[in-house]
Amino acid sequence: MLSSFRFVATAIIIATAALSAAAQDIAANADQYLSTWASQGRFSGTVLIARHDKILLRKSYGMANYELGVPNTPDTVYRIGSITKSFTALAILQLEEKGLLNVTDPASKYVTDLPASWNAITIHQLLCHMSGIPDFINAATFDPNHIEVALHDYADKPLLSKPGEVLRYSNSGYILLGRIIETVTGKSYEQYLTENILRPAGMIHTAIDHTPDLVPHRATGYRWDGESVINAPNVDPDHPSAAGSLRSTVDDMYRFDRALKEGKIFSHATTAKAWTAYGHWSAPPPFPADADYGYGWMIGQEFGHRYVGHGGWVNGFVSQFNRYPDDDAVLIVLWNFETSNNIFLSQDLSAILFGQKYEIPVLRPIVHPSHETLARYLGDFQFGPLVAKFTLKNDRLYALGTGQPVPYGLIATSDTDFYCNDAPSQIHFVNSGANAFNQVTIKLGPKEYTLTRIPPQKQGE
Repeated sequence: MLSSFRFVATAIIIATAALSAAAQDIAANADQYLSTWASQGRFSGTVLIARHDKILLRKSYGMANYELGVPNTPDTVYRIGSITKSFTALAILQLEEKGLLNVTDPASKYVTDLPASWNAITIHQLLCHMSGIPDFINAATFDPNHIEVALHDYADKPLLSKPGEVLRYSNSGYILLGRIIETVTGKSYEQYLTENILRPAGMIHTAIDHTPDLVPHRATGYRWDGESVINAPNVDPDHPSAAGSLRSTVDDMYRFDRALKEGKIFSHATTAKAWTAYGHWSAPPPFPADADYGYGWMIGQEFGHRYVGHGGWVNGFVSQFNRYPDDDAVLIVLWNFETSNNIFLSQDLSAILFGQKYEIPVLRPIVHPSHETLARYLGDFQFGPLVAKFTLKNDRLYALGTGQPVPYGLIATSDTDFYCNDAPSQIHFVNSGANAFNQVTIKLGPKEYTLTRIPPQKQGE
């Protein structure tokens, strides 16, 4: 009996030591990876990785404010953009569980200012981006506190698709969900969220971000302009309201993760409904991201591990919040830079978490080709639906590709080779002879595209 006890005790000690060593490896590998990115000036933010109630990595890199020389810390507050949608969706499901609404209800039951052609659209269709409504958030008259003005301006615009037919990502749909919450509860969206989700979860540093607020440790948002860091455009952070106006910290997002695990705020029925796939979302080409979409949550697999989560992209900030429920693990990445590198960085951190292959970025030499050299590359190049326009400004080459929000400044490593901090891309201009550059290869992550120059006369057709 004693020998059996000793055997079991020894086995437990060995297993515990192995788990501890694995956790240390994850932390060390993730830190080495992120430090390499940061040393190249390509990552600025905070990361938290946890598994089985244990935080494996909680560390910050880069600067919260470059002008004042303030570094990021684990207490730094970031805008989390569209991760807000996950909170909005859960708030709607809370109200359904209380019997105050039903997701099959028409939105017009609660938002009386909707155009007549939108009357059949249901709350369900708003939640899973299948309403077909045009994005009235882009109206010049849009005001998150008075959406009826923008709705009136969009009254004569046709639906983009028949409700329920096409998943088309819509910030405006979530603006309407915020208004439904206010109508049903008689409270502002901000007040309802604070009282019923944020404070019960212990998220004391999470709130709707307002410009006038004095927020300790709030980061400034940035963009790259080639090699240079620049301030992101100054847009009122509460403008996207229920679609993307929250600010938070990695610790608060971890508290949210634990609250979801413990069933502390939401019933199993509520989260199961939120995490059911109702359609499939794909990022615009050439960005390699896609997932099933539930109610304010993306659902998919990474390296054979199921995840539920969401990303965020808002002026000067990107973010990723991925939960792996079957593994009791979570990955939280908050940046104060606007970049699509977050897609690949988050995938690589997931690879590190689950012991899969990943690549550490290589430090590249930087050169500055002449104006005459760069001028050879100007024009439009195309491969199928992917079009890239190359322009020149202040002797810097810029690329605007399909799906990009703004032109990306390119950084040269030779006269023909470039990369950019905005995306994990490598660009090579192909000399077809006599210094004629009519093809360009673009490697984006694991995929490579060869684009051919569009003749000038065809561009003008």
